[in-house]
Amino acid sequence: MFSHEQLLCFVTTVEEGSFSGAARRLGKVQSAVSQQVINMEIDCGHQLFDRTGRYPALTAEGERLLPYAKAVLGQQHRLNQQVSLLGQIGPASLTLAYDEGIPEQQLLRLLTELPAAFPGLKVEILSAASSDIIEMTRTGRVGAGLVFSEALYPEGMDFESIGSVRFEPVVASHHPLAKRTLAHIDELKLHRQLVIGARGQQRSFLSEPHSPDAWYADNYFVLMTLVQQGLGWALLPKHLVERDLLKGNMQRLPISFESLGWQANVDIIQHHSLSMSPLGQHLRAALRLK
Repeated sequence: MFSHEQLLCFVTTVEEGSFSGAARRLGKVQSAVSQQVINMEIDCGHQLFDRTGRYPALTAEGERLLPYAKAVLGQQHRLNQQVSLLGQIGPASLTLAYDEGIPEQQLLRLLTELPAAFPGLKVEILSAASSDIIEMTRTGRVGAGLVFSEALYPEGMDFESIGSVRFEPVVASHHPLAKRTLAHIDELKLHRQLVIGARGQQRSFLSEPHSPDAWYADNYFVLMTLVQQGLGWALLPKHLVERDLLKGNMQRLPISFESLGWQANVDIIQHHSLSMSPLGQHLRAALRLK
């Protein structure tokens, strides 16, 4: 019923907030964008934008159509990508990023068998905070990433759960918090928390502090060093701190009120340009829970 151009102009106008903004993004004149939206309104028999204000605002009908228009454009984009992959053997290179808080066993197993499955493939491996990896995947800088799960991911990427990681609240053995059992979570707010934080502005649930006094670092090994020096307490991946716990350099926070640790799910995320290819499918299969 609706053409690709109509849907594209409609969705882009919503995202940019104006017909002129949509025209700039699409490389068209404003009148062409406006006419495509008008034609769409004529075809469906409803006004999709309220034009009485300075900027167009979605009507109730426009709000109802918007998610379906986005879905159709997404499927058309996937179809075009699949067509472009016809006859191709596969990409010549792969950039893969992983969060350092995620155990490396699955990643190493994948890298060990990848050359046999894709001879000649050039591989680049990056490490960063999960929210940075998500942004790099969104922009196409990274083809695939291993990250701690988020409730929502940006458009333009696929994801699949591949496991989980246990986080433990830890502190240096000589820190004041290690000397007594805590009766209430509010006691933690009186002491500095050391928190994982991304280089950018995006925050994830892992980087939301419990304490108003928080210091941030962009990798877990720096956080571990700060904890060892007695500069604060932190929630850290259990597999990273097990050795220090055994040596007595750190200890789990003595808590009586509840278990503060939790399981953080791990996802493999992929840019759409990779996820539909044989290489993308192979990555998911290799990292999938057995």
